[in-house]
Amino acid sequence: MYNLVVGVIAGVIFGVLAVAGAWYGGAVYERARLRSELVAVAGQQQQIAAALDLYETNGGRVSSLGNDGASLTGLLESGFLEAVPPGTWRVRRGGEQIWNPLRIQTPEACASMNGLAGLPEICPPCDSETLKTYPACELPGNAA
Repeated sequence: MYNLVVGVIAGVIFGVLAVAGAWYGGAVYERARLRSELVAVAGQQQQIAAALDLYETNGGRVSSLGNDGASLTGLLESGFLEAVPPGTWRVRRGGEQIWNPLRIQTPEACASMNGLAGLPEICPPCDSETLKTYPACELPGNAA
């Protein structure tokens, strides 16, 4: 009987600890996921920027490549990119603006992502001029 009581108490303690870990650890895990996503996107953005710089150094005009997918296709065809990084990349103004509209589920996560980048914790609209500095933005309506 003693073993049964000890087993039940151990089960209850384990359950309480599991719920507490999920409750308090959830925010930590979410923040770590957002940080890893931010680091990956920043690295990919630097890769595209470096390819654009090399293209220009080699005598090409970045503005002649076009915007968005056309510029990335031009970099692929000319051999400056081996593969386009995953995601929907936007390239504007001759390579001055390079970003990937991140598909973040909530405005809070969007603001948190921007906070991780050292910017104010807001979620600007994607058609705003702040895209040069904010890694995450809010897509208008249900556009994705």
